[in-house]
Amino acid sequence: MAKRVLVLCGNGVATSTVAARKIQDYLNGSGMRCEVVQAKIGELGAYADKVDVIVLMAMGAALPAGLNKPVLKGLPFITGIGLQQALDEIKQHLAN
Repeated sequence: MAKRVLVLCGNGVATSTVAARKIQDYLNGSGMRCEVVQAKIGELGAYADKVDVIVLMAMGAALPAGLNKPVLKGLPFITGIGLQQALDEIKQHLAN
């Protein structure tokens, strides 16, 4: 079964699209089979148990307590600063 990355943003459209494409391209290029899903913050409950890693584009968003998934900040996917490190961290979490 393929691993899954959930990219969350306020509307599930603009910034999550940019991040999802970068993540998918990177993982495909590294030979890792993975599905990248985009969603709104409010839809987290529908996906939380079905994903392996969460990338949060909305920095001020509150996530539920007890969320037992790695959550990475999405800012590097917009600014480019720390992008390679963020991509590598996603890959590392998926490899576990």
